[in-house]
Amino acid sequence: MNIKTELIKSYIAEVICSQLTDFEIDENKVADSKATLILDAVREILRQDELTDFEMIEEIVSLFGRCNIDCGACHDFG
Repeated sequence: MNIKTELIKSYIAEVICSQLTDFEIDENKVADSKATLILDAVREILRQDELTDFEMIEEIVSLFGRCNIDCGACHDFG
């Protein structure tokens, strides 16, 4: 973790939030649509016959990472 980067991210988020007034967002619509796309991508990964189980898990973990979903600590299936 780069402390400077984390501090800058936090500062930018605070500035953006302080500038947004009368801004409404349907968080269910956003989350549901993103979740549906992610589930569809996972399904496509699982349908790939040429991948081993380990490779499928790696692809899913990678997908979650690209979607900013934390998968926790490093995994090792060996």
